[in-house]
Amino acid sequence: MALVGLYRFPATVPPLDGDGLFPRLRWTPDSDLWVTGILWSAMISGVAGLTAGLLAVRQGWRPCPGRLVAVGSLAIAVLVIAPPMGTTDTMDYVVYGRMAALGYNPHVMTPRQFRAKGDPVGALAPEPWQDIPSVYGPLATATEWAASEMPGGSATSTVFWLKIWNAMAFLAAALALDRLAGPDRSRRVRVHLLWTLNPLMLWALIGGAHVDGLAVGFAVAGLAVAGPAILRSGLAGLLLGAAAAVKAPYLLLGAGAAWAVRRAPRSLLALGSGAITVLVTGYAVIGTAGITASTRRSESPSWNTPWQLLIPLIGRLPSWLSLASLVLAVAVATLLLRTRPYGLGERAPWLGTALAICTAWVVTTPVYYPWYEALVFPVIALYPATRLDWIQLARALVATLGCLPGVAFRLGDPWLRSAMMHGPLPYLVPVALLILVLVLVGEAALRRTARDVL
Repeated sequence: MALVGLYRFPATVPPLDGDGLFPRLRWTPDSDLWVTGILWSAMISGVAGLTAGLLAVRQGWRPCPGRLVAVGSLAIAVLVIAPPMGTTDTMDYVVYGRMAALGYNPHVMTPRQFRAKGDPVGALAPEPWQDIPSVYGPLATATEWAASEMPGGSATSTVFWLKIWNAMAFLAAALALDRLAGPDRSRRVRVHLLWTLNPLMLWALIGGAHVDGLAVGFAVAGLAVAGPAILRSGLAGLLLGAAAAVKAPYLLLGAGAAWAVRRAPRSLLALGSGAITVLVTGYAVIGTAGITASTRRSESPSWNTPWQLLIPLIGRLPSWLSLASLVLAVAVATLLLRTRPYGLGERAPWLGTALAICTAWVVTTPVYYPWYEALVFPVIALYPATRLDWIQLARALVATLGCLPGVAFRLGDPWLRSAMMHGPLPYLVPVALLILVLVLVGEAALRRTARDVL
């Protein structure tokens, strides 16, 4: 993964402003198809290794968790020194940060309007989001502003600091999950396989520097400190509110924590007050436009979701799409709530609820990308081993493969771009994800307890 980034293949790495902060190797392949093959091989072999590790844990493999953290830290460091890969979203963050640094509100101003002002960083804004202001929360904007203000001031230096902060959040989540797993070594190993060493999450959150990495760091830290005590609930609320202030869907993890303390009114009030304090303060700074932007409803589903399969049948999807997806999410969550985790006791009483809610949202949302799975992997890493492991890995792998090499849709080889946009791939990925959702629903309908393991 890192070598693909260091070679700066245009199909994978978005254009930067020439700053030499990231190392660069000189060699260009003959075709973007070749680069896609490398990345597909990396993801498939990585998931195969992860699958082998999970099976080995079930057979009694008990490596030292500290060593897994050390190896994961090394992988993170290697990916941090590579430029952003597999996405153009990082350049959106850079532009939003530059806007904020110059005194503009990125929740109001669009990248196209900013580009018209002649700023050199604004010229790097990706085309697909030219007319859309920032849809992220106030804390995401704050981190983008801070990265833009760091020494250097270039787009490249901004990306570098965003990757540093994502790496810190990723490791913080790993350590918090390790604490939540308790003294049982098999659970700790499982956590580090499904999170710390997960190649799909490393690629999306560290290689791609998606803002989800920062959100999940706050969210898992909040879940780690959550408890019946009022002070702990208040601190958990602050951290979970911070996660939602980065990206709104991470409030769903807070719903799991709220359910766990629902019979303790004071703790529930402390949890809610902490979250509301962060969110109200953040949105008071950026204004009501931030609320409008972060709750913006997409006019059409993303190309890789099963919802996309309805378009050839009924044309442009109607306005009730959001309501339909919400109804389905509630139905899927209800099915998943039939299972209950065992063996964690008071250490994670929110686990079953959080898994059900987050998984249901991810599999039904009309707009979906593989980095959205960062909402589910930390929870399923703590969950007892079930068939859900394989469904989750398969879904994340299919979604990741469908988005590779990541930038070729705009900058890559014409043949490859045509194949991705007009060939079989736009249908194969949604169909595969639909099948996996049906398998998930069927599994949830048939399984009564988390002890039904494979």
